[in-house]
Amino acid sequence: MPTDRAPDYDDKRDEGRRPTVTANAPAPVLEPNEARGAATHHNVRFVLAVSVGVLIVAYVILYFVFFRGSAPPTP
Repeated sequence: MPTDRAPDYDDKRDEGRRPTVTANAPAPVLEPNEARGAATHHNVRFVLAVSVGVLIVAYVILYFVFFRGSAPPTP
């Protein structure tokens, strides 16, 4: 099964010491993986897909519970 990991998934650059910032020194230039500040390889798209699927199922159940059980009004 092919993996859809980000190219920097196994990058070890994030495990080193962070440069300290002092009042007189310029801000450090960070690598893209460090500047992102978040992980992008924790199967976020699968969590989103499952959540949306559960939400759709819940709405279908609510529809059948509240709207399909009642008879249409008679004239």
